[in-house]
Amino acid sequence: MEQSVKPSSEENFLYLVMKYKNAVIALLIIALSFGAGTFFWMRYQKTQEKEAALQLSRIAPLLDQGDTYTAIHGKGNITGLKKIADEYAGKYIGTPSGNMANLLLANAYYSSKEYGKALPIFNAVAIANNDLAAAALAGAGDCLFNTKQFKQASEHYRDAANKAENSALKAQYLAQEANSHRQLQELAKASELYKKIVTEYPGSTGAALAQRALWQISGNL
Repeated sequence: MEQSVKPSSEENFLYLVMKYKNAVIALLIIALSFGAGTFFWMRYQKTQEKEAALQLSRIAPLLDQGDTYTAIHGKGNITGLKKIADEYAGKYIGTPSGNMANLLLANAYYSSKEYGKALPIFNAVAIANNDLAAAALAGAGDCLFNTKQFKQASEHYRDAANKAENSALKAQYLAQEANSHRQLQELAKASELYKKIVTEYPGSTGAALAQRALWQISGNL
């Protein structure tokens, strides 16, 4: 009885390549195209960031002067924050300066007391720095607080405190969360947060505000 000879692994590989050569070639083309596409995409992103940063630099003096309208809408050869954010901000393909423009745009609307416009922009901000991301969450909380949506505001402040890395900011956001619970007459919850701030962040502005709030609500607990 003859024994069957098993093909070697090399023979198997060659067989598969020959059998599926068209598919293999297609995959190679896709891989090469992806590599080239990634290279050109990185160059494109670098150019986009440079343009966004240049346009954003022209906005700073307007914000310093309190000219929020021109900062938002632009004037003459100055591109406004709204257009910069529209062109260069985005969760997946936004440039750093474009995403910063989005945060500044939300702040500008908030400063103008246009909370309805500021809120969705704060919520849409995508930024790598944790403290800036926390600032966006807190900004959304401020919009909600000012429109008396205290429960939602407390949630945003809590998320901001969890996101922030700076201890002073954490204390501030926790104090704002506690203030939201106070507005809801959830005094026990507010008191718990105030005490946490005083204990864990002594010497901070948030701790001073928390201590004062504790004195104010002490007779109502």
